[in-house]
Amino acid sequence: MRNIAILLALVALAVPMSASAWWNGDWKFRKKILVNTSQTGADVKEGVSNALVSVRLHSGNFLFTDAKPDGADIRFIAADDKTPLKYFIEVFDPANQLALIWVQLPLVAASSSADFFYLYSGNERAASAADAKGAYDSQQLLALEFGESQAPFKDFSAYGHVVSGDSVKSDAAGLFGNAAQFDGSPLKVAPLPATHIAAGGGLTFSAWVRPSASQDAHLLSWGPLSVDLGGEALLARLGREKASGGRVPAGAWSHIAFTASDRMTLYVNGIQVATAAVALPDLSGEIVVGDGFHGSLDAYRLVTSVRPPAAIQLDAAQGADGKLLTYGESETGEESGSSSYIKVLFSSLTVDAKVVIAILGVMFLVALTVMINKAVLLQRTTGGNAQFLRGFTSRPLEFLDPNSSIAKAFDEKTLPHSSLARMYETGIRELRARLERPAAGALPAESVAAIKASIDATVIRENQRLNRLMVLLTIAISGGPFLGLLGTVVGVMITFASIAAAGDVNINAIAPGIAAALLATVAGLAVAIPSLFGYNYLITQIKAIAADMQAFSDEFICRMAEAHSQ
Repeated sequence: MRNIAILLALVALAVPMSASAWWNGDWKFRKKILVNTSQTGADVKEGVSNALVSVRLHSGNFLFTDAKPDGADIRFIAADDKTPLKYFIEVFDPANQLALIWVQLPLVAASSSADFFYLYSGNERAASAADAKGAYDSQQLLALEFGESQAPFKDFSAYGHVVSGDSVKSDAAGLFGNAAQFDGSPLKVAPLPATHIAAGGGLTFSAWVRPSASQDAHLLSWGPLSVDLGGEALLARLGREKASGGRVPAGAWSHIAFTASDRMTLYVNGIQVATAAVALPDLSGEIVVGDGFHGSLDAYRLVTSVRPPAAIQLDAAQGADGKLLTYGESETGEESGSSSYIKVLFSSLTVDAKVVIAILGVMFLVALTVMINKAVLLQRTTGGNAQFLRGFTSRPLEFLDPNSSIAKAFDEKTLPHSSLARMYETGIRELRARLERPAAGALPAESVAAIKASIDATVIRENQRLNRLMVLLTIAISGGPFLGLLGTVVGVMITFASIAAAGDVNINAIAPGIAAALLATVAGLAVAIPSLFGYNYLITQIKAIAADMQAFSDEFICRMAEAHSQ
């Protein structure tokens, strides 16, 4: 008993405490979000404090039915399942199943794939806890996320600068939700007393840039500072000093960053491309964004300190093909960590796939009804035929005499499920009609042929009765897989389109949508395969009954001809 107790204690210790913990019982659902800074992820080799990461939600990794329509019940909790994290929502669109949420992580560890945090949802009474000003670093001077559907754009930083520039439009194909689309006219940030960096201080500027063509344009102009595009190169001018390097190609999103204190450094996509010694002068006055620029900007930020290279690399790792975050399966309080794959698949179904699956469901019910009814009919027919044949083969001459008690008994009450009995009734009826004629003697050959024709007509009607509705099974066999394939192809198309719109192309984003689309094909096969097996079984039974009817017809005519013909 002591050894058993020790073993149970070790098993209990081996179970992670977080698997059974639950931050707040008022929230029904949670999802683990893994942070990967190892070589298989963002490959960040230094820790980053107060990092802002973008959580992209779409139909492939989140059930929007598990949250309020405006996302007010969304919460982010640290790995200890106790500490709330600051966040703000840039986009939450349940109709198109897209969301972009920025979350501040107190510390992102270097070269680690073990860090994670939780997303909680599912509390209809919860009020929004989003806090844009609190989610940014305290040194954030300007934060333009361009999440608005149209100008004027809002500064999300604690300073709330006034941003003007009506000619700049919203770009729905932004990297993080919406972006700002420039046609050469700039945005301007009105000066405030806080819009000031004293000489000798520090500055970090970062943004995502998608030029429409190779060009010369100012991305940032602030007093003696200018960060520009020179063709496809990134340029920085600070007084008389200049640095240039990297490549910012047209038509693609690139992350750029500039830092300055006693040196100015340029980064493109997280990689240092140029540096030069400078002395940062006093910076104040109006900030001009995108003067002469043609293209789109997103996540445009100024910080009053020099951010380390690892922080810039972390920002650059959050592009469309970034591998920083991986989304786990949804959990419920009752599941205590178990996954509901079926729920994920059905919640990821597109409208066309749902319609196709509904049609296939109706086809399956029809096919199942046909198979069950037909199997019962064939079983009864086979049993009735066997019962009839036992009497016929034991006393064939009495059965062939229309005046016998057996024939009269069949006239009064036939076997209700025997096709052979109905053929016999037809033959006896025709035979009696001819034998009861005045001066009737032996049957001529013409009468035998007429009786045979009547029996053959009964055989045809019996075959029609046995084969009735079998065409519905052939439709299910041939049409089910094609309908399922149609639902899958259209579902895959819609999934890829939504992934492209969300800008998240990792396997966790694609897999649920593709798997859900494949449900249509599975549904088609689930209709066709049972229908195929059932059809083959039923058609074999029908052929056997048809052969029995043909054999009985020949035997009946032959014996009748021997007994009554000339």
